[in-house]
Amino acid sequence: MGAIIDIVLPAFCLIGFGYVIARLNYLGEPVGDALADFVFKVAVPVLLMRSIATAEFGENNPWFFALAYFMAIAVVWLVAMALIRFVFKRGARAAVIAGLGASYSNLILLGIPLTERAFGEPGLQMLFFLISIHLPTMMMISTFLMEYAVRADGVESAPLRPLVVIRNLARNLAVNPIIVGIFIGIIWRFSGIGVGGTVGQLMDLLSQTTGPLALIALGMGVIKYGIGGNVIAAVSLSVLSLLAMPATIVLINATVLPLPPLWFKVAVLIAACPIGVNAYLFATYFRVAEGLSSSVIVLSLLGSIITIPLWLSFI
Repeated sequence: MGAIIDIVLPAFCLIGFGYVIARLNYLGEPVGDALADFVFKVAVPVLLMRSIATAEFGENNPWFFALAYFMAIAVVWLVAMALIRFVFKRGARAAVIAGLGASYSNLILLGIPLTERAFGEPGLQMLFFLISIHLPTMMMISTFLMEYAVRADGVESAPLRPLVVIRNLARNLAVNPIIVGIFIGIIWRFSGIGVGGTVGQLMDLLSQTTGPLALIALGMGVIKYGIGGNVIAAVSLSVLSLLAMPATIVLINATVLPLPPLWFKVAVLIAACPIGVNAYLFATYFRVAEGLSSSVIVLSLLGSIITIPLWLSFI
């Protein structure tokens, strides 16, 4: 248990530190936004480039790792949509936000530092492989589901034009710094140049800033969210995120798709991470279920203080 505390406690202390300095207005909201921008636009893309260019997966196929994780996403997403749609009697758009909110773990701001502390570079390699697939896949699924949902709710009457949706999605992904970092890393990997010398040292220095700054930015960002209405629904989605998601990984590993031990541990840990901001950004863009997604962000983060050490103890 002492080792688990050493992994988790410093991470949540940095989150708390970020929250306190934002709450006291010692550093204003623009600083928190700037830190998050640096993490997403500089530190993580560099870390991805380096990891993808140098990753070694041995004889095991990393696609099985991604498949197991996306199977868990599908299960939790469908359950969350059904819960919001039929139990809480919300519309199709809110159901899509709920599915996204229950299954889109915070792989970057919390997943990266926790995985690094728990499993080191080998664990990070698996996480970055997943991130390279996770972001574009989740954006594509979310976009298409919401396009169908706005028509199901009667908000949009024009027929769905899949090619237009794909074109707009591709345009957004093409300028996403994380996607750009992934592509550069892939090109770098197959170029045979290698990562070393001054360039490698520079990338290492930038990469080392990712974990601490990500956690502080996460803490400072929480100040923007709150717990409003939809508390029971938000609690239900938080339970799906923090308990059902990693439990589904455990079940998949035990019955359908056994993973190598390290891959299994990484999958459980990142599945147990609280919800990231993407669900809220999606909700605000479509102007639906903002309160629900905001509440889930706060409640899942608070709940993860208890559940993440429990899952680490389990694995």
